[in-house]
Amino acid sequence: MRNKAVISLILLSCLLHGESLFAQKKLDSLVNSATSIIFENPDKAISLGLQVYGEATQAKTKIGALMLISNSYLSKRENSKSLEYALMARDHLNEISSIKTRINVLNAIGMQHQQLRIYDKAIDYLDDALLLSKQIKNPDSLPSLLGYNYTIRGFIYREQMSCDIALNYFDKAIVQFKKISGNNAMTANLSTLNYNKGNCFLQIGQIEAARESFNRAIAYAQEVGANSLYAFAKKGLSEVYTVEGNYGKAIQELKEAEKTSEKVGDLILNQGIYKNLSDNYLALNNRELYKTYSEKYSAVQQQIYEREQKTIDNSIKALIEENRLTSNSIISKNNRMIIALIILVVLVLGLSIYFLLKNRRKFLVAKEKLQHLQV
Repeated sequence: MRNKAVISLILLSCLLHGESLFAQKKLDSLVNSATSIIFENPDKAISLGLQVYGEATQAKTKIGALMLISNSYLSKRENSKSLEYALMARDHLNEISSIKTRINVLNAIGMQHQQLRIYDKAIDYLDDALLLSKQIKNPDSLPSLLGYNYTIRGFIYREQMSCDIALNYFDKAIVQFKKISGNNAMTANLSTLNYNKGNCFLQIGQIEAARESFNRAIAYAQEVGANSLYAFAKKGLSEVYTVEGNYGKAIQELKEAEKTSEKVGDLILNQGIYKNLSDNYLALNNRELYKTYSEKYSAVQQQIYEREQKTIDNSIKALIEENRLTSNSIISKNNRMIIALIILVVLVLGLSIYFLLKNRRKFLVAKEKLQHLQV
């Protein structure tokens, strides 16, 4: 009877464990499916991420949910919230053994610091991620990890060095992402990279190369139905026409981008569209529409400034807290060393006194015996 009870408990335990695994897989699946809507419906992705994080019991699933939320806020250009959740994910890294997950989080935090123009800190995180990637034994895992790393480096080197160096890293990232087929996120990344390549080509005066890059960015965005990426690429293509003096065609591309951007609500995107529309209307001497879009541009610019200031303030607070925790850790470690040293000194002194007293007793005993012998 007792054996039957034990067997029943084991079976129940297995069933509960099975249900737990099933629930965990369901949560992981939810995170994976939500990843595909980061660009188009970031608010829904954030809601799903919060739901998964609240229900998850395993650190890896919690990290996946937090990175989903972080990337969704990044899509919304809310860098402060994005960094907040990325740092929360970092705090769980010591609870997991997955090198791939660690690299993803480090890459993401590197991107956050790149967005905040804290380039040295960004490079530190990217270097740590690249170093960890050498421990990956499965080559199938590397393309996305390396692709992200090269992409962020391209953004940084474009700002710090030159477009020639950035283009090299963008191309390296494209090579990696093209190795992954049938993945909407990777296709979206290809659109982003080609858009940024187009901007670099414009900057160095290679107009045809820029046109080709923007058209590829448009095609990739359409392939996955990414409205924000499509609008960005259209805005980029309009700049080609502006450079060529075809202001009517530029405005046509921009009006299409403006219409698409209404579904997105991206301030950076809107800023670029309004600025370009005002410039092109000015070139056509349309003062009324120039004024309309100049005012829209100024209003959005103010919103972006306020949001970036808030993000930078929060980032500084996070860095101060990180340094405080590091200092406390060092102080705590030093205190432990001091206590250990004091204990060691006390032990040595105690032993020294013990042996000194012991030897003194032996000396007194020997002296007493010698006196007896002399008598």
